[in-house]
Amino acid sequence: MNATSLGRTGSRSTQSCEPMNAIAIGCFGRQSALQPSNSPDPRSMNGPLISIIVNVYNGERYVGDCLDAIRRLQGGFPLQVIVIDDASSDRTAKIIRRYGDAGFEIIHLAENVGAAAAINHAFMLVRGEFVARIDYDDRYHPNFLVDSVDALQRHPDAAFVCAAVRMMDSEGVPNVTTGPADYGEEPGCRDRFASMLERHFVAAPTILGRTSHWRRAIPIPTGMNFCDWYMNLAMAETAPVVVIDKIIADYRVHPLNMHATKVFDGMGERVTLQVLDRFLCNSPRRAELAPRASAIMALHHADWGNKYFGARMDADASRCYRAALRSDLTQCWKGRFIHRYIGLLVGRRIYDGVKRLVPRGY
Repeated sequence: MNATSLGRTGSRSTQSCEPMNAIAIGCFGRQSALQPSNSPDPRSMNGPLISIIVNVYNGERYVGDCLDAIRRLQGGFPLQVIVIDDASSDRTAKIIRRYGDAGFEIIHLAENVGAAAAINHAFMLVRGEFVARIDYDDRYHPNFLVDSVDALQRHPDAAFVCAAVRMMDSEGVPNVTTGPADYGEEPGCRDRFASMLERHFVAAPTILGRTSHWRRAIPIPTGMNFCDWYMNLAMAETAPVVVIDKIIADYRVHPLNMHATKVFDGMGERVTLQVLDRFLCNSPRRAELAPRASAIMALHHADWGNKYFGARMDADASRCYRAALRSDLTQCWKGRFIHRYIGLLVGRRIYDGVKRLVPRGY
């Protein structure tokens, strides 16, 4: 998995952070419908402990699976579940409406505003001490809250906790598991801001964070639909992050989610550069990052070069490889892309021919 490959959201269209019209169906309540418990948590008398935001756009195929997984969460914690439908044009509204009877808060936006603005709207409704956010096509494992709440309670200074995900395909068939450990992040609570700038090792559906820290990232800047990395960095900028050695969610990859589309429409690269500008150039911690800034920029240019190369978007791949070498010439041997860049210079047909002869390692 590449440096910025784990973040994505599920809406489209132009963004707006201005107030929007919305219709709310259902409200928090009937905790037993969400999470059967022999003895109600006394904190539920004062409102939810945890708010879960589910943003969805045209998610008729997967949203039921996501919401059913929320109903199977263990621990009996008092929950607020906010399902925000970004003006879907398919059967999403009909499918999610029945979850209002289970105590979910169902919000239908009157017009499609995009993921960033929809998430901003959802955060205005948050009432929990902790917040989790999941896209409609992913799903939690039953142990998500039990393990995450325990970690945050053991580390009261942490902004959020994250863990590993199990990848799955469009049919829900499990594949490989990936998580912070694959990027050299050891379990425990520590400052991970700089390493998170280098490699986006946090999978969005594994995060449970303190609401006070989430609000540092709100409002999400206009148009930043690929917003997970930005939000994580905004939290990690001022507080440590907990990594636990658990698998707590499934992350779905399919042709219509942002995991794929962010490459073809160029949005992923644009957001990456916007995030790097914000945190390398305008962070209160920019002085400590300065010695590594060029190398970090080069890593992400090279990463997008590789993504474009894989998508056969050769002009964009060449542009990103050149930018990587301008930022940090050591990428010639560190970046593991120089063979691809040379291949683009000599032509795809020659490169593909050579690759067929020497397939390993390329």
